[in-house]
Amino acid sequence: MDVTLYGADSGRAARAKWTLDEAGVEYTSVDRSDLAGPGDPKPQGLADLVELQRKYHPLGKAPVIVIDGETLFESAAICTHIADRVPEADLIAKPGTFARAEHDQWVSFSLTEMDSWLWNSTVNSFVLPEEKRITAGFEQNVEMFKRSALVLEAHLAGHDYLVEDRFTVTDIVAGWSVNWGWRQGHLDACPALGRYLDRLWARPRCALVRD
Repeated sequence: MDVTLYGADSGRAARAKWTLDEAGVEYTSVDRSDLAGPGDPKPQGLADLVELQRKYHPLGKAPVIVIDGETLFESAAICTHIADRVPEADLIAKPGTFARAEHDQWVSFSLTEMDSWLWNSTVNSFVLPEEKRITAGFEQNVEMFKRSALVLEAHLAGHDYLVEDRFTVTDIVAGWSVNWGWRQGHLDACPALGRYLDRLWARPRCALVRD
């Protein structure tokens, strides 16, 4: 399997890198700043990096993975596909099982009910041009994230991991969302999530950023 991960320097690329490493897949890692051709100007900021990434993603976002010439974007889709492509790594519940539906549930929940609120604040803090930023929803974003975090808190109070009570790619995707909230200081009311992160951080191939 020939694998190249583009936008490897982006935040959500950690999900893809961690999955590839856990699956034992060799891959080429390409940062967004390295996408410029020999005659192209050196990227000067986020806007330039986005334009470079448009070669692989229609919105210029990252990460993007190319596997045997086929392009796939969205970190959760990448992680799920890698886990399916390497069944011997046993990183995901079997297709057609209820546990696989739980994988889909927790991944969807993490993206829609956790990532989205923090991303809205991020976009309106430094991604968008200053004249286009809307900061009025920052407090609400935090409250909505915390409400969603309590759902995972309740589940993980009685389980070490999200699906089948074992580490899977579900934890890579959702764990990244939880870690993002922790880095923002939003998990004070979630001791079970703190213990969950300790378990994830302890894994030798963990790609979560802690500072």
